[in-house]
Amino acid sequence: MTVLLAAGGTGQAGSAVVREALARGFSVRSLSRKAPPPSAALDGVEYLSADAATGEGLAAALDGVDVVVDTLEGRGGAAQKRFAEAGRRLLAASHGSGVRRAVMLSIAQCDELPIGYYRSKAAKEFVYREAKLPTAIVRAAQFHSLLDSIFRSTERLRIVPSVRAARLQPIDVRDVARALVDTASEEFSGHSLRTVSGPETRPVRDFADEWREATGSRARVLELPLPGTFGRYFSEERNLAPGTEFGTITFSEWLAGREEGPANLF
Repeated sequence: MTVLLAAGGTGQAGSAVVREALARGFSVRSLSRKAPPPSAALDGVEYLSADAATGEGLAAALDGVDVVVDTLEGRGGAAQKRFAEAGRRLLAASHGSGVRRAVMLSIAQCDELPIGYYRSKAAKEFVYREAKLPTAIVRAAQFHSLLDSIFRSTERLRIVPSVRAARLQPIDVRDVARALVDTASEEFSGHSLRTVSGPETRPVRDFADEWREATGSRARVLELPLPGTFGRYFSEERNLAPGTEFGTITFSEWLAGREEGPANLF
């Protein structure tokens, strides 16, 4: 049985990967700095504690693993600065442990917007492209949960923020997990890159209106212009990746079955 390790397996994307891999019959390990409480642990998953930023515990966690799916995150300035190096440590330990291949989750068009979070993703992608073992990078569009978080952020002010003249193609995290496990299931050599997006490409205003209707919000949608780099990024549609539609779950379907909780920053 193929052993799959989900690095960051207790996060939003990592948890989805763990569930998807279990459903497909993998032997699944989850790596994170802290193991989840027993109430949150899934049957059949081996939860291991390790720190990719320091390398502590990586060798033991990776022993006997066939494929790594890396969904680790770098939040905040300090974590972003260490993000690429953490990827380098994970890959070096994987290579030393005999892992056959590694798959990294990244962000669609992360090399098109010069902000810290996106830059850290692009820097880690470079590490993966230079790795000694076969690697694949799966870039994903923004998650449905991020839109929900943005729209909810100013509801107390009776405002639902939108971005004037901007379009998005958000994707459900379960579809992202499917793409990651699809890739992890393949035998490949060298280094590859793919992008996956949701089934719809629509103006942000459309998603905001849909959110208001689904949640019963009485806040009004306020379309905001974005100046400078952000404005050009959206007006020139450099955030979009045409032809990468992969997801099947629409934003409205996600809203219908959503659970309250923290959003992933994709």
